[in-house]
Amino acid sequence: MGNRDKIEKRVIQASEEALYRQQYVSPLDVLLGMGTLHPSQIQDWRKGRVPHLEGIIQGNLSKISFAMKCFRSWAIKKGLKPSKTVYLARTRGPKKPLQFSKSGNPSIEQACQTHYISPLLSSKKKEKLKEKFEKPPELVVFIIGNPSSCSKCETELGKGNLLYVEGEEGFCLPCAGFGDLVFLSSGDATLTRRAKKYSSTSLVVVKFSRIRKRYERQGLLVQEDALRRAEEELKVSEEVYL
Repeated sequence: MGNRDKIEKRVIQASEEALYRQQYVSPLDVLLGMGTLHPSQIQDWRKGRVPHLEGIIQGNLSKISFAMKCFRSWAIKKGLKPSKTVYLARTRGPKKPLQFSKSGNPSIEQACQTHYISPLLSSKKKEKLKEKFEKPPELVVFIIGNPSSCSKCETELGKGNLLYVEGEEGFCLPCAGFGDLVFLSSGDATLTRRAKKYSSTSLVVVKFSRIRKRYERQGLLVQEDALRRAEEELKVSEEVYL
């Protein structure tokens, strides 16, 4: 079996597995399934730590280009429906599209943004998938375990303080533009849902667990007025129930 035959086999296997699991397949699913990309690398890309995905993919460009050609050919033969989506960076302010290729060539970008969806999905489920694809990732702020400092004002931040990270820089909340937000701890799902709904800006607060070796959600940062409104609504609801 030649090298290209091996690549095509790996592409089809990764594509079939993704389709079976989620009823759609994207170029990212294929690259992950082939082992040419790692989930942590995609997270770095989505956080703006790398300018384009092409720079962190393992393997030469001709191999990747051939793999994507095989993927599109497989998708067409399977009768899957193409659906373009927009990948957005997790940054402050206006959301900006992420770049796949170093050149930013429109045809390459469009090919990488195209998902292929099972024709068995209903129109309603297709719409939900599209919303899911194009929804910007949530902003995250970290409860730091070690002393750090703000990249802008250089204020020293001790253990337990909040740090917003963008790219390679970390900012205190005022410098990041989130100084007016208040912390709402996890525990009350209804209150959290309503406060987030009423807050035009919200961030997920996470802390690294040394025991579980992962970041775990601790709560949200929301606007104070939004939290107050949510608390008042719940209070009224409880009084009516009683």
